[in-house]
Amino acid sequence: MLFSFDQLHGNQRYHLITQTITPRPIAWIMTKNLSGSYNLAPFSYFAALSSDPALLVVSIGNKDQDTAKDTKLNLLRDKECVLHIPSVEWAHAVNDSAANLAYGESEIEKLGLSLCPFTENFERLQEAKVALHCRLYDVHNLGDSPTQALYLEILSLHVDDDLITQQEQRTIIDNQKLNPLARLGGNDYAELGKNITIKRPN
Repeated sequence: MLFSFDQLHGNQRYHLITQTITPRPIAWIMTKNLSGSYNLAPFSYFAALSSDPALLVVSIGNKDQDTAKDTKLNLLRDKECVLHIPSVEWAHAVNDSAANLAYGESEIEKLGLSLCPFTENFERLQEAKVALHCRLYDVHNLGDSPTQALYLEILSLHVDDDLITQQEQRTIIDNQKLNPLARLGGNDYAELGKNITIKRPN
């Protein structure tokens, strides 16, 4: 079946994209509310872009036509966040953190998650094995929609020690131990299956 995107509305395109561009990594983003409490929300329109500068991109829309999502509000104001890579064991917490809460109400408190020290201005989720301290690098509006592409520069990276081994000058992170949660379409998530190791050609 052929789908012509110029004949589909945004919601139809969304469902086709999220069911075919899979699996997608999940950015579990923590920002600060005006009150100082933390907001936490998952995003799967998310990718690594560059190593130098160290850039990620996340696409964030609005709650409705006139109200920005809390993560976007906070990021545009403070220009800083902590982005976590969630493991499969936290799938229900990731999913529940997508609920629409009143601004200032913290998903971290509601879900009973724990915080631990990270940077001068931010804590991180103790439950996440990978956390990236990021600052807002750039913002691009996407067409006429309220969705924006937010480019995040990685300033520092936490990885749990039990995921790391050293091979000569290279740091190896064990993805089986990380067991990152991935997003599929609809209500579906995925976890890592069998790894395939293939040496790249010269």
